[in-house]
Amino acid sequence: MLTVNDIMQELNRFAPPDLAESWDNVGLMVGNIHQRVTTVFVCLDVTQENVRQAIASGADLMISHHPLLFSPVSRIVEQDITGKILRDLIKNEISVFSAHTNLDHADGGMNDALADRLDLTDVRRFDDADARTPLGKPLDNIGRIGSLNAPMEMEDFVELVRHALSCQSIRYTGDPGDAVKTVALCSGSGGDGIYTAWNAGADVYVTSDIKHHEAQLASELGLKLIDAGHFETENIICSFMTEFLESAFPELNVIVSDAQPYFHQ
Repeated sequence: MLTVNDIMQELNRFAPPDLAESWDNVGLMVGNIHQRVTTVFVCLDVTQENVRQAIASGADLMISHHPLLFSPVSRIVEQDITGKILRDLIKNEISVFSAHTNLDHADGGMNDALADRLDLTDVRRFDDADARTPLGKPLDNIGRIGSLNAPMEMEDFVELVRHALSCQSIRYTGDPGDAVKTVALCSGSGGDGIYTAWNAGADVYVTSDIKHHEAQLASELGLKLIDAGHFETENIICSFMTEFLESAFPELNVIVSDAQPYFHQ
């Protein structure tokens, strides 16, 4: 009999919880480690709609990238969104496990999967010398840097990213005709990685949730940016986790969320 704990242990071996950022909350959010699991529902976010889909599919366990709970909950009531989600999960005996920044950091995890989607070669982590401000302040080193097989114009690389990630909305900086070859990336919100990408010698940095002053900084440094969308750069969790689970537990029935990005162009 396969249990929540069996799946947790396998995921924790691949993406150890101690890789998570200090502000993060990863692991089992709701449920019982001894619960039997035959069906897993995989998603980016634990939303009301994803919970409805999980219930309809008979899921015993939901695995998400974004944690359901970041802050302490003071009440669980039907009139509150998080409260309703928690009540529905508990009533339907669905456990929830979240692998977030630990999966971003892990070898072969989210950022390596993103680099693979963009067909990068010679992919590596950022090192300590990369992850620093000009005054030497250390920065988080979530992300990867690699190379395209051959240089291409910026507008062509933007289209490659759009197609690879099924982007509904995409923004970029720089001249469309600029040549790019070295690509840095960070799935999700990576605006604080601009100096890291620049220090590492990137021509372009692919991430999401870029703010005005972050775009200004990158422009001053001569680093091109592609804001490919938070959802789009991280919803690869669905295909990635499906392959992982089906390989580790062939007997599992894995269902994938059909959620779509919130933003459209």
